[in-house]
Amino acid sequence: MKKKTKVMTKAIIAGSVILTCSLLLMASGCSSESDEAAAIKVGKSLKMMQYQVQVADIETEIEDISKEQEAKLKVQEAYKPFLTEKGYIAFVANRQSGIASQYARKNKLNTQVKKIKFENMEQDNMEKDTFSFRYSIDIELSPSELTSSRGHSVVTKTGHMTIVKEDNEWKVLKDLDNGFLADE
Repeated sequence: MKKKTKVMTKAIIAGSVILTCSLLLMASGCSSESDEAAAIKVGKSLKMMQYQVQVADIETEIEDISKEQEAKLKVQEAYKPFLTEKGYIAFVANRQSGIASQYARKNKLNTQVKKIKFENMEQDNMEKDTFSFRYSIDIELSPSELTSSRGHSVVTKTGHMTIVKEDNEWKVLKDLDNGFLADE
């Protein structure tokens, strides 16, 4: 009876060790997947915010330069939660916050993101808590109420984005979006 109890205790301990190790391995595997998913979510949110534009939402007549500047600053501030400080400075300097809205306003076309796809480049030299992605975005261009045009079209553009973990949050460090609508 004592022998059976010892064998049973050893089996329970061994089973517990195996179960604990399995759970730890699964958790570490899941965390990297969830980190990648969280990083992609930030990248998608930034691009959706940037390229979902309704012409009706843009002020078509601006009374004076100071109001236009205030509006631009307000729009730029809205992007801050998605970007690192360095990323934000580059984003503003490259005027990325206004690319789609200027295009929409000029052409009287609404832009709507139809599909975003991120591909992890999984580079060997990447630092911890950093992801590098290639992405493609399908953007539907449709006429607004300010134009008589009726045609719809879809453009696909590509880019590259680096997303890092900063203060326990995923943020975009670099976004190179190949000119996007500016070249249309």
